[in-house]
Amino acid sequence: MSDVAASFLERIVETRRAGVASTWGRLSPADLERLACCARTPRDFEAALRNPAVVGVIGEVKKASPSVGPIAPEAEASKQALHYQAGGAAAISVLTEPSVFLGSFTDLSDVADAVDVPVLCKDFVVDPVQLFVARGHCADAVLLMVSVLGDELASYLDLASTLRLQCLVEVVSPAELDVAVRAGATLVAVNARDLHSLQVDREAAAIVVAAAKRLGMTVVQASGVRSRADVESAAAAGADAVLVGETLMRATFPEDVLAELTGVPRRP
Repeated sequence: MSDVAASFLERIVETRRAGVASTWGRLSPADLERLACCARTPRDFEAALRNPAVVGVIGEVKKASPSVGPIAPEAEASKQALHYQAGGAAAISVLTEPSVFLGSFTDLSDVADAVDVPVLCKDFVVDPVQLFVARGHCADAVLLMVSVLGDELASYLDLASTLRLQCLVEVVSPAELDVAVRAGATLVAVNARDLHSLQVDREAAAIVVAAAKRLGMTVVQASGVRSRADVESAAAAGADAVLVGETLMRATFPEDVLAELTGVPRRP
């Protein structure tokens, strides 16, 4: 692990902790419960990804990233998500981390109000309060990262279940997959981008995808998916779905790109 890459992950987690504490640290348990209870009935995120015939595509609203910088900082999240839905996306992912990805919980609620498909809150979850906030902004599912939560993952899964939030658990290696399995995760995202190196390794991701699928999990391949050939490679490894962000955010007509990416047959 390089010092530069390690410092990125450490900095963003530290920044998120500080931001969460500043914004929501003073909410009482009753306030948290009221916030979560204001949301609409959740949609079944995992079921949306388990089309028995084809690999699902999760379209991601991502205005910037640490690897490439600004992508579409002025994009209107709800309009972008409607393009994704029109193109056949099975679900929508919304970045809510503000400092690096330029996301917000306003984007999340705007998207959830605009579309009919399930919506994932994608963030660096470092505090349980973020699950209450995500549910209160109508998320149907939330991303939990083994690289951030480690052995705390099980307690976050339990809280999410209480809040009727499904959890997409991110792993990048067989060791992290083992942590997810021990915690009771059933839905995993295999990130082809290792946040410690910021490099994409599709071959390594395919090994983890195949291992998770052998365990009967619902598996999403994330990062590095740009073309139909990439979706076909994910399907060959056993992925139920793929997550696509930057390519769609840069497209003039994202629904046309999605139409090209959808309909890839799943592995028998």
